[in-house]
Parts: sequence; C-alpha cells; structure tokens
Amino acid sequence: MAVNRTTEYAVRALVVLALEGGQGRIRQAASLAKASGTPGKFMEQVLRTLKKGGFVVSRRGAGGGYDLARAAERITMGEVVSWMEGEAEKDNGAGPLGEAWARLSQEAEGARRARFSEESLRDLMEKVQARLVGKGRGSEYQI
Repeated sequence: MAVNRTTEYAVRALVVLALEGGQGRIRQAASLAKASGTPGKFMEQVLRTLKKGGFVVSRRGAGGGYDLARAAERITMGEVVSWMEGEAEKDNGAGPLGEAWARLSQEAEGARRARFSEESLRDLMEKVQARLVGKGRGSEYQI
C-alpha cells in the first residue's frame, strides 16, 4: 500500500514550503518543482489539487506563486494522503476470498491512515531538516 507518485510529489511540495517557513514565503511552481525533484508541468497539476484541498494558497502576478494555507503543524499527512488519493472503495471480488481480502485490506488501510494522521507536516519537515543538516546542506536543499 505504497503512497502513489502524485501524493509523494504533493508531500514533497508541502515539505519545501514548510522548510521555507510557510505562511508568507511565496514560491513559484517551477521553483517548487526543482526543489522537490518533480516534473514542472506535473507540479502545476499537483499544486492545483493541493489548492482545491485547502493545503496551499496561490497568488497571481509577477510576484505570484504558492504558500501554505495554514501552519505546518495544522496539516496532517493523513489529510494530505486522503485528499490526494481519494476515499474510493475498491471492489475486491465476491466469494469468501474476496470478502476476507476486502476486510484485510480495509484493516490495513485503517492502520495506514491512522499512522499518517499522527504525523503533521511540521513533524515531517523537521525530520527532513535534520537529515539535511546532518548532510551539511542546512541552507540549500533538494529533497
């Protein structure tokens, strides 16, 4: 049950914004794409999705770009994953195996969501920051 690539790119963008100090530091999509290792056009799509979910805000114009919509400690990874991946139920087939597999999958998904919900964007950002400092890259980074 790995996180899909789109969700990973969304988390990377949010972490970059959090590392920048969040609220008040506007970053352009191209800059976020470079810092997060995400293809530029794809980053724009990810940022639109994050904006719809209320995770980022955008400003238009020459000095425009994106910023966190709220403080990093108020964004949980559970919210981000749920928003990015949706809440769609999967059909696991009929019969005893299908029913047992569906139940097991739901339990595993519940545990996954519970763990993500325990972690805020700030918690994750601090872990990334500590690793960057440990590698001697405290002020410049690409995650």
